[in-house]
Amino acid sequence: MTRGLLALLVLAGLLIGSGRAAAQGSNFVSPAAADPQAAAGWSLTPSLSYSGSWDDNVLIRGNGDETTADFLSMINPRGTVNFNGRRSHVSASYDGAFVLYRELSSLNSYDQRGSLYAERLLSPHVALFVRSSLAKVPTTELTAFIGVPFVRNGSRIADTRGGANVGLTKRATATVSYDVQWVDFDHSAPGSEALQGGHSQGASASLRYIIDSRVTLIGDYEITHAIIVASGEAFDIQNTWVGADYKLSEETRVFGAGGLSRLGVTQFSEARIGPALRAGLVHNFRTLGVDVQYSRSFVPAYGFGGTMQNEELSGRVRLPLARRVSASGGVAWRRNDPLTQIDPPLRSLWIEGSIGYAATPRVRLEAFFAGTRQTIERPGGETDRNRVGFQVITAKPMRIR
Repeated sequence: MTRGLLALLVLAGLLIGSGRAAAQGSNFVSPAAADPQAAAGWSLTPSLSYSGSWDDNVLIRGNGDETTADFLSMINPRGTVNFNGRRSHVSASYDGAFVLYRELSSLNSYDQRGSLYAERLLSPHVALFVRSSLAKVPTTELTAFIGVPFVRNGSRIADTRGGANVGLTKRATATVSYDVQWVDFDHSAPGSEALQGGHSQGASASLRYIIDSRVTLIGDYEITHAIIVASGEAFDIQNTWVGADYKLSEETRVFGAGGLSRLGVTQFSEARIGPALRAGLVHNFRTLGVDVQYSRSFVPAYGFGGTMQNEELSGRVRLPLARRVSASGGVAWRRNDPLTQIDPPLRSLWIEGSIGYAATPRVRLEAFFAGTRQTIERPGGETDRNRVGFQVITAKPMRIR
């Protein structure tokens, strides 16, 4: 992992090249892409937050088992580095959290997350990019873990994608990429024996064709080769989508695509074919934002060790309530049904919401709620966990020359 992270940083440096120094704003969100409209140059945004919250199920026990509640404090140093040049864009973030429990001090931990996005324009029509993220957390509740039961157990996930965006014509663009993912679990907690872990690699191709100012046709294909570490079993999955993106207005667009998912022959099953679907709505108007998405396809799962039919629905909203007060919230629902072996299906739900007050340009106060719920079709297979609390966030963007 250390050598892999160093390789990513070296690649980012090669993509940056030379550039002019100036200022660029930033926020706390892990970057999905650098902002090409920001001013050129480097900027650094260090931040620090403190939060206190009440957790009603710190051990993540199922209903029917004895649950334990506790108050926890979190000290959260973060940092974001951005670069915007004439041909290069880079955004990298690191997020660490010291988690301290009042009663159950044996659960104290240091969580870590990081992300990197870098893009290099080789010509007016060709750009190379790399996008990477990693997380080391004490539970399996992250939405990034597909087909994994919720337990308090050390978990790690890393995902790196690199490729090229190519302008074929004035109306047609193509994206090709190569993706590597790695998932690993500790096995120190009771109930974690079934968490197998694994890794995958794959390739994808995407084509966009603009019909007019409102309609864009979509075609996507991806192939993934996944290996379960414990059993050595391999899975080959292919997904294909064809659809369209329609702009209802300058602030609102909808999209939809349909196709097929195919699981290749494995030692436990014959080849399987099922529907692959995607749809969504995105609305952004000043500070108001709404994002709703639905998807269904075959995916590798590293919890029980196999392949799942993954169906999920998610939505996020952010809205202003007053000049300095804003609110945000999100919900994600997921259904996982096994395809290759006799394992119980999973139903998972994540809910979060917050109300924030900008006390000063550099200090923000928030009250928040986060809840998770999961159902496994077996005795005692229903798990609920709720957290409510507050946090204080301070940040100061700085220019780097």
